[in-house]
Amino acid sequence: MNDLKKSKNELIEELHALRVRVEEFHVLEKERLAAQQALAENEDRYRSVVENTGTATIIIENDMTISMVNAKFEELTGYSKKEIHNKMKWTDFVAAEDLERMKRYHVKRRQDRSLAPTEYECRVHNRYGEYKDMYVRIDMIAGTLSSVGSFNDITVFKQTEKALIESERKLSKLMGNLPGMAYRCSDDQYRTMKYVSAGCKWLTDYSPFELINNSKTAYMDMIHIDDRKDVQHQIQSSLAAGRPFQMEYRIVTASGKQKWVWEEGLGVVATDGTVTEVEGFISDMTEHKLEEEQLRNENKRLKSTIKERYKFGDIIGKNRLMQDVYEHISKAAATIANVIIYGESGTGKELVAREIHKLSDNHDRPFVPVNCSAIPENLFESEFFGYKKGAFTGANLDKPGYFDQANGGTLFLDELGEIDLAGQVKLLRVLEGGGYTPVGSSEVKKAEVRIVGATNRDLKDEVKNGRMREDFFYRIHIIPITLPPLRERKDDLPLLIEHFLSVYAASDNKPFLDGKVLGMLYNYDWPGNVRELQNVLQRYITLKTLDSMSTSVAKTIPVDDFESMDVRDTAESLNQAMDNFEKNIIRKVLEKNQWRKSKTATALKINRKTLFRKMKKYDLI
Repeated sequence: MNDLKKSKNELIEELHALRVRVEEFHVLEKERLAAQQALAENEDRYRSVVENTGTATIIIENDMTISMVNAKFEELTGYSKKEIHNKMKWTDFVAAEDLERMKRYHVKRRQDRSLAPTEYECRVHNRYGEYKDMYVRIDMIAGTLSSVGSFNDITVFKQTEKALIESERKLSKLMGNLPGMAYRCSDDQYRTMKYVSAGCKWLTDYSPFELINNSKTAYMDMIHIDDRKDVQHQIQSSLAAGRPFQMEYRIVTASGKQKWVWEEGLGVVATDGTVTEVEGFISDMTEHKLEEEQLRNENKRLKSTIKERYKFGDIIGKNRLMQDVYEHISKAAATIANVIIYGESGTGKELVAREIHKLSDNHDRPFVPVNCSAIPENLFESEFFGYKKGAFTGANLDKPGYFDQANGGTLFLDELGEIDLAGQVKLLRVLEGGGYTPVGSSEVKKAEVRIVGATNRDLKDEVKNGRMREDFFYRIHIIPITLPPLRERKDDLPLLIEHFLSVYAASDNKPFLDGKVLGMLYNYDWPGNVRELQNVLQRYITLKTLDSMSTSVAKTIPVDDFESMDVRDTAESLNQAMDNFEKNIIRKVLEKNQWRKSKTATALKINRKTLFRKMKKYDLI
């Protein structure tokens, strides 16, 4: 009705306005279609970028749903695009230990981008339960609540990093446990340390931080002042020649202690070919140097003792058998093991025992000799273990026993084979560490004592015949030394005769030693050994007679025709006189046997090798 009332002009104007509006709608529709086409084109381009980016990439919506996924992500997870697209969430792939952190980042990033990192590491798993380490980058899509996530697999890198960390840990632990100091230092006059291992504390008494960069002291200042110049020279010479160096020198530690150290190292070559740093290892060799010094002193002492090879302390003899005895004495002295000395009466068993004691480390401690055959059975315990005052009638004072007296030193048990079985049991308890109890006391005492025994019996036969306990035998028989009888080393007679004459005769009262006397001495069997020779010579000097040994002189070699010799009137020494006498005997017996060596050796009671050696010595060949 209202339209009917309108004028023609008004209707024309409204028609015109409608046409303008329709035209505007057409324009808007064209723009919408253009925008839709542009969006589709952009989406295609974006999908192409995502697909070909080279990394596993997804688009994550506000609710964590994955709305786009590329082939790399399919390969990473083992799921297809169809299975993932708009069906699975980003969190479905995150490892449990990282899940809450990823959710927190997702929410905060949409609240404010600055509240969450754009790059981080996490672990993801695939459909087969395999886990991989990922480097993740997340960026928000402008104007939306969606984000783009890209994933780089760093599993191999993480494994390598973990292995490197473990290797460094092991190396650090190894360096810390090394009995010395590994280092890297500058090649300067102070040897400025850039790195030192934990062992420097044990070696120098300085902590690592006190040595690094000379914080507390420079390493060069720790080197003994007398060694510094030589150390610096050796290092510089080796570095200049491009070779490693090795040396020993002294240092003074933080506590003022002097140590000997062994250092070996080499230069670190820079890219320009110069050496600016040095790497190496320094270890403590103080104990080794002390042992070396002790061994050197021991060698000097032994060389002095075995001077001219015919004396060993108070023992005299150059015979081969005696040289073996000297060797056994040296070896026994270097240990704390028990020793048993075998030998006939008069061969010098106590001299050997004393020499072992003098050469041992406890030489400044007591040497207590005991004649076991002279101890009555009823006094055995009181003599060896001592007794307390009032223990028995006549015990008016405490008395120490042999073990007390020899504590820290040597107990020499002469005639050890005379100890009865009951005594062996008592001694065995002490030797096995059970200690001993003085008579009249309840106190168990212990003593550090080295046992050196001596006997003229065969202890193995004693064990076999039940006169010695087997366990006692093995406690005593650790280092056996056997002394040869004098009849087996008659080539030592000149040395022994000269020694006893110098002891018992004044220099201006040397006795006559004619050929007959020398022959009698040489051909006697000496059943009493060196002790008998000593007594015979002492009587000869005093009484000028050898009657006491005339019945024992061997009859195989006559000596009546040897010329007399007065030692006082000749320039020859006794040793030379004995050599001449021995030469004459050998020559005469050779002549008597038509120079047949075997028959001559038998007549002289020596072996062919000894005869040949003596013939060579006296130019009789």
